[in-house]
Amino acid sequence: MFKKMNVFNVAVGVPAFVSISFFCCSCNKNKAIVNDESVFPEPAGGCAFFTQEFTLPQTQSAQQLADYLSTEHFEYDLDGWFFFGNLVDRVAPDDIGVFFIAVQRIEESNDGFRVPMVPAIVGFNSMSLGHYEFRGFLTLDIDPLMTVTSNPWSVRLNSPLQTGPLITMDLVSGSMGAADALYRLTADIPDMQGVRLRAEVQMRDRLGVVNEGDGTASFFPQFLTEAQREQIMGSSVHTVSNYLETSGDPMSCQGSYYYSLPLMDVEQFSIMLDDSLLSNGNDGLMWMDYVVQGYDQRAIEVFSEASWDFYAIQLPEANAAIMVIEINSATGSLPIAKLFRYDSDRTPNYARKAVYTWAINEVNIEAVPGTIWTSPKTGQEYAMEHRIQLTSTDYPADLTIKMVINNQEIVIDTANTIKYEGLGSVEGTLGGLPVTGQAFVELQPSGNFK
Repeated sequence: MFKKMNVFNVAVGVPAFVSISFFCCSCNKNKAIVNDESVFPEPAGGCAFFTQEFTLPQTQSAQQLADYLSTEHFEYDLDGWFFFGNLVDRVAPDDIGVFFIAVQRIEESNDGFRVPMVPAIVGFNSMSLGHYEFRGFLTLDIDPLMTVTSNPWSVRLNSPLQTGPLITMDLVSGSMGAADALYRLTADIPDMQGVRLRAEVQMRDRLGVVNEGDGTASFFPQFLTEAQREQIMGSSVHTVSNYLETSGDPMSCQGSYYYSLPLMDVEQFSIMLDDSLLSNGNDGLMWMDYVVQGYDQRAIEVFSEASWDFYAIQLPEANAAIMVIEINSATGSLPIAKLFRYDSDRTPNYARKAVYTWAINEVNIEAVPGTIWTSPKTGQEYAMEHRIQLTSTDYPADLTIKMVINNQEIVIDTANTIKYEGLGSVEGTLGGLPVTGQAFVELQPSGNFK
């Protein structure tokens, strides 16, 4: 997931309303030769880039990757941890809950100075609730407001207005990014009226970390230039992965370093609004994204009116996950789909590789006719069913995603920000075999990404 949080009505350490949204840009610092023997320009520093060499710290060993996933990276503009998924209520298992929590660091410019800020958010929705309860805040990335430690990984976000932390993220046991590691997330955040959203979620990782991107450092491209698109579609294999591996193009300022923990089993949870219990139990499934990226002016312009559909598909019975995204920007559409499984090959840093990457022309995403839900608050229309067809000889997939709750829209009135994100059920076939599961879906309307 390539995200940027948008923050509004903010004072340091004071609760505000924030929204998670994608932001797609990054840089690199590599020189390579393409087929016409032209030289790619030297990229700016502090940016992600595609490389097959094992020169970056997260590429060389499992321990170095664990360290990379559990620290902040001030050499880049943005890094963060993003958890999302479903929670199954113990008493009412059909009352499916949707939960997300995220913490990230963003370099903000202030009178010519770059200031590290930390926006954070937590949200819960359910079929009985029928809307999101979410809380957010913004703080300076300074101790004691923000503390991050590794070995073991621990994140603490504090406010001078309360004694306990607003958000915590902890590795309870195991190694960061390794299968069978145990994680715990907590939140205790008031809104402007003092009504507190309290959450505690503990989960165990089933697959371990996967490379959402390409190359040794999991570089994930997010838009194509006209020349790149022409070369990709003119080749025998229409994948960005194949282009990166064969062209030598490091895709300067076009991606991020992107890792995921796509299958985490919830072992216990509790969600409260003040002293009222909204949901608790010991079942559910979560997904975590870890993203590092930088910005440049070209990328900001490319994504000024961007829209996208994102599907984090979990197939627990098959011990598999599929990430599908279609990004629409000023340079056109870029669909990417990748399959991960329990028996995936591993890189030297022990991250799992994709079992299969579908070509651009093999990814088809469409809204199912007659399933539109119109938001009563914004008038925006969202499909409640989506069909994803991934055509190939080896791994054909035909999946239908049905949103479990209609109203999963998030609206920030003060910043004119609108988006839809939440849970859907998954049913269909993969490789000719029936599969079922769930998907966390994000739909970003064009012009509402701020």
